[in-house]
Parts: sequence; structure tokens; C-alpha cells
Amino acid sequence: MTAAVRVSAGRRAATGRRRFRPIVLWLVPILGLLFVFSVFPIFASFYLSFHQYEMLQPIKFVGLDNYVYALTRDTVFRKTVVNTFYYAFVSVPLGMAASLFVAQLIHSRSHFKDLFRTAYFLPVVTPVIAVTIVWRFILQPSQFGVLNAFLAGLGIPAQPWLTSARWVIPSLIVVGIWSGMGYNVVLFLAGLVGIPHEFYEAARIDGANSWQMFWKITWPLLSPTVLFITVTGSIGALQVFSVPYIMTRGGPEDASRMVVMWIQETGFAQFRMGYASSLAYLFFVVILVLTLFELRYLRTRWSY
Repeated sequence: MTAAVRVSAGRRAATGRRRFRPIVLWLVPILGLLFVFSVFPIFASFYLSFHQYEMLQPIKFVGLDNYVYALTRDTVFRKTVVNTFYYAFVSVPLGMAASLFVAQLIHSRSHFKDLFRTAYFLPVVTPVIAVTIVWRFILQPSQFGVLNAFLAGLGIPAQPWLTSARWVIPSLIVVGIWSGMGYNVVLFLAGLVGIPHEFYEAARIDGANSWQMFWKITWPLLSPTVLFITVTGSIGALQVFSVPYIMTRGGPEDASRMVVMWIQETGFAQFRMGYASSLAYLFFVVILVLTLFELRYLRTRWSY
């Protein structure tokens, strides 16, 4: 009996090894590409951040000089950090509020939910170039812009939406909220569907109004969704690149230049790869600290 068990176990082990080999063969190219295009660039850029490296020039070790220069002497980098945080800290809460409001409206209506959910999600899957071209036409500073033409009909003078340091980032915030609202709406709808209706029925019996039910039931039980959207939205907003790059190229006078735009320009326009790598790692630390802060102070124990 023991010998038979041993033979059966040996056969199963041999079969498992034969099945394991093709799986490994399939994973080798995938893991190789992952290493070449993800893992290796991370360590290579970290290595270059401690060197002065320009294209077609020899590499020179400079230690922490790149980091010190970025923190003390690079005025453009400091300005881009301020612009990026201004954009992120305004666009994320406003976008969440608008998305939750729309999600509540869709959730409270029993008809055409799928239609509205699809309509609001369309900007998310629309190519960024198409979105920015349409919004550049809407926000044209002259009277030919759609928004300024509408304001002219109300007797309000035309505004320099994309050519004024005062208005350019608020304009980009509007574009960012509009283009990303559909994603948040779908997430909030999923969270709202998961809240049991019995809670609202009990609150109505106790005499609670709609506002009280929102703050005492909806908002606490949506906290996991709020945390997820806050973290992912903050990371995405801090890494914003496409919309300001296409719409303003950082103008006027660096008023809309974001950190990722400055890193890209430093590395691929000025060919200062070592310094661009140090900027990238500095900003990575900033995003990491902010994410850990959000995870620490926004996490709740509400459950149902």
C-alpha cells in the first residue's frame, strides 16, 4: 500500500513538473519585457540621479548635487511644484464632489441609468488630443471662442482663459474634472448600489431627511470608495501632463507648467538626463508621502 502511494505521488509530481515547464516558457518573455521596460529603467534612473549625464557626454559622478540644486536653485522646479499642487488640491475635491452629485442623481432615477452612466463615461475613453482640441476651441481667448461668445451674449467681456496667469490653471482644472468625471461616477455608483436600502428605510421611519441620510448613512458607508478615489485621483492629478502640455505648453510664463512637464523638458529637450532623474525621484518621494498621509488619515472602519 505504501509503495503504491509513493508511485502515485511520484507520478503526480512528474505531471506537475511537465505542466510547470510550458508555464515558465510563457512567462519568460513577459517577465523579460517587464524587466527591460519597467524594472531596469527604475534602477538606471536612480543611478543616473547621482551623476551629471547629458546625451553623448561622459557620465560624471556628482553625488547629491542634483538634488541640492533642485531644492535650492531651480526656481522653475519650485514654480512647477506650486502649480501642480494648486491643480491637484483644487481639482481632486471639486471633481469628487461633482462626481458624487451626478452619481446620486443617476442612482436616484430608475430609468435610463445605463444611458447616463455611458454618457458620463465617454470623456474618459475619448482620446486626450481630441478632448484638448475641443476645449481649446471652447476656451479661445478671442471673441471666436465658444465660451467668450456666450459671455458676450450676456454682456460680459471676453476673458483670456488660456493666456492669463490668473485663469489658465482654473481653466485646466475644469477640463481635467470634465474628462475624468465619468470614471469617478462609475465608482461612486458601484458604492451607492452596495449600500443596503434597509438603512435608508429605517432612517425615514425615524424621521431623517435627505440631507441627514446623506451625512449619516451615504457618506460614512462610501468611505472606502472615497479613499480609493482620493488616492488615485491625487496621484493622477500630480502627474498631469497631457492636457496642459497640449493646451498651453506651460504658458503663459510657466504659469501652467507642471512638474512632469518640467521633467520631460529637462530630460528630452535639454538632454540633462541625470538632473531629470533626480527631479523624478524627488517628486516620487513627494507623491509617496502624500499617499501615505491620505491612507493614514482617510482610512475609516465603517462597514456594513
